[in-house]
Amino acid sequence: MRRRATGVLKWFSALYVVLIVIQVYLAGEGIFGLNVIKHSDDCDKKGANLIAQHCVGNSKTLDAHRALGFFLTFFGAILFLIVALLAWHSNTRIRTISIVAPILTFVQMILPGLGRWGGALHPVNAILILGMYGWLFHTLRKETPEVATPSVTAPSG
Repeated sequence: MRRRATGVLKWFSALYVVLIVIQVYLAGEGIFGLNVIKHSDDCDKKGANLIAQHCVGNSKTLDAHRALGFFLTFFGAILFLIVALLAWHSNTRIRTISIVAPILTFVQMILPGLGRWGGALHPVNAILILGMYGWLFHTLRKETPEVATPSVTAPSG
């Protein structure tokens, strides 16, 4: 069962690498899709309710990024952690990274709500977890599966 869970972990980490790159694209598309990006200082003014609706926090341009992000940071992270615990890899480094990566992925969901300074850690953490999932895939891909080799003895005589 551990060997199968490790195989799932390998391809699950590869999927995360691809989906995190897509997340970065969706974030960029959402931010640069804002019509009022030239007038972003207006978002800080009080009483500018009509303008504030078009600011990043209230904009719908990041909805795709938020939706995929919710799936990755909540359901995906929990599933990844379950698979990592089932695999319980014999290599301590692989085991540690496979457990820490989904925890940091879950933390990714909390960071944007922490305001300006906490939210600034959101892209930094994304780079970190992208590297962790990439390293996991690369390392697990290099491993050779343990295959029982039959022992052959020469006939005596």
